[in-house]
Amino acid sequence: MARVDVGRMFEAMRPQLERDEAEGRLAGLTVEDLADAVSRPGAAETIAETLALEAGSVKPGETAPDFTLPWLPGSGEGRGATVTLSDHFGKQPVALVFGSYT
Repeated sequence: MARVDVGRMFEAMRPQLERDEAEGRLAGLTVEDLADAVSRPGAAETIAETLALEAGSVKPGETAPDFTLPWLPGSGEGRGATVTLSDHFGKQPVALVFGSYT
């Protein structure tokens, strides 16, 4: 697994994130909430694993790989709460929205 310099990556994204925060596009989070999230133990490894995934590795109609992620602060869930994709199978649709801050 490649080493990811999460601090450097986050600082490169910070100006765009600050603009997004000022315009209310961070869903109630702050730039400091996000900085805290990426500085947590294991964050660099998780980010590296995510970056290593090949875009388009799941084709339309295929089952998405299962994953568990922590709720971000301010999302309405308690500390330590997680969300797992497979917990929602057969229930309401789950939409994953990814953005680019480059």
